[in-house]
Amino acid sequence: MDNILEPTVTTRDGIQIRTVAAAHAALAIILLALFAAANNWYQSSSLILAAVLGVVSGAAAGAIICTLVHEWFHYLGALAARGQHSRPARLALFAFEWDFKSNNRHQFLVMSYAGTLGSLVAIALFAINIPAETPGSIALLSASVGSLFFAGGIEWPVIARVHAGGDPLGELSRTTPGIVKRSATIGLVALLITAYALA
Repeated sequence: MDNILEPTVTTRDGIQIRTVAAAHAALAIILLALFAAANNWYQSSSLILAAVLGVVSGAAAGAIICTLVHEWFHYLGALAARGQHSRPARLALFAFEWDFKSNNRHQFLVMSYAGTLGSLVAIALFAINIPAETPGSIALLSASVGSLFFAGGIEWPVIARVHAGGDPLGELSRTTPGIVKRSATIGLVALLITAYALA
């Protein structure tokens, strides 16, 4: 079974992919359940507290689930590119660890583009299934867009430099805490613009 799920895995050490998938799925379900409860409470009561809880739970669900989908699409991209990878050492956000030494630029780019595609898929699914009719649902959709731009602020410049001939590991290593902070700001601005457009 592992050979089907991880045809190009380089080591059997670390956490099994099915364990990571189960943990991420459980987290997504919990976040959606909390959002649904708060959102339904607001729809039936219009209380300010219910609206606040809806916004907080919606923003958390949108940002975290979109990020999880983003990371799983990176994994699917790694499989599609036949990229060498290993299991994660601990249970966290990432579904796998990329082997920079064994993979080429094309494989890295396929894996990288897949993450952005995942974010877009998550946003589209949210938009189709959760109408922006309440403060909580607006927060969920807005936070998912913010998640896309936060990840993009970090990843897109790296992808562009690798396209221009850069070494994937070298280009990724240029990501500084300052770049992460700037990407967080970009994500926040995207979130606020989306919320304003939907409100």
